Amino acid sequence: MRILMIGPDAKAKGGIATVIANFKQHFHSKNHEISFLVTWQEGSIVTRMKTTISSILRIRSRIRRENIDIVHVHMAQDGSFFRKALLLLQAKKECAVVLHIHASQFDVFYDKSHPLIQKYIRYILGEPDKVVVLSKEWARFYNGLTKVPVSIIENAVEMSPRNCYKVDAKNIVMFGRIGERKGSYDVLKVATTIGRKFPDVRFYLYGDGELDKMAAQITEMNVENVILGGWVKEAEKEKILQNTVLHVLPSYHEGLPMAILETMAYGIPNLSTTVGGIPQAIRHKKNGILIEAGDIARLESEITQFLTDETMRSHYSKAAFETIKSRFSMDAYQQKWESCYFSMQKRV
Repeated sequence: MRILMIGPDAKAKGGIATVIANFKQHFHSKNHEISFLVTWQEGSIVTRMKTTISSILRIRSRIRRENIDIVHVHMAQDGSFFRKALLLLQAKKECAVVLHIHASQFDVFYDKSHPLIQKYIRYILGEPDKVVVLSKEWARFYNGLTKVPVSIIENAVEMSPRNCYKVDAKNIVMFGRIGERKGSYDVLKVATTIGRKFPDVRFYLYGDGELDKMAAQITEMNVENVILGGWVKEAEKEKILQNTVLHVLPSYHEGLPMAILETMAYGIPNLSTTVGGIPQAIRHKKNGILIEAGDIARLESEITQFLTDETMRSHYSKAAFETIKSRFSMDAYQQKWESCYFSMQKRV
């Protein structure tokens, strides 16, 4: 079958772009051929608008010209929802549609929307032939909004050839957008205390978002062991991971973060929260650490214990690496999507 995948440019920032980049690089099938339509790209507001409008105007002709059987739509919340809704409605006139939702705060987006917008959201979620989400928790949520079949396909990442973790590394790293949702300011609250106990440990926060606000707070609080590293390109990650002892992501809302899977695939243990699909990857005290979102005291105590116990670090690293290998590898991911596309054949 011929699949048209629509979403942001694979070179753009963010988790959805990473997922699309992985499809481009790793999805090879004798049964399915995937082509791509870019709906959003980095740049000025004019560039972004032109890309979106062009994709809306072109999608039906692309479907007809390439004899597309299924359109695979990647969607998040807010602006992404409204952009992709228009594309979904256009695609549905021509072929089957699978809606792949990555949103970390779709519940908040829905709850805060006007009743008329909520009605529109339910209408759009009722249009595809299949909805795919990242976790059981999100499946329960969307099953309350649509009668369309909802399936779970967790994200996946490319594996490192071997576990490269260094138990004596000194950097605690956080990948992702800087802001309240990711728990960035919670990390800042514990950094000084951790610095007193472990003077040679540094926190590196990599990502875009509220950089100016975070920098101002670092200065105001006189925190000396937190460094803002900006957005990291793929080529730079290897060097960063080589010196990372722990990846922290104390998020308040999530889907299934690619940053967690990518660091675990390198053998790096994670400390995160019990939100979204995170507990599907991290098993508390088995391959990493889970806390409740906003529990600053636990965040501090768990980091302290982790840095004190080399045996724990080694154990979590091996288990994290094996978790990705057995459950979140690209081979397993492709098999799940092949099954998804096959299941839609009778709808085509």
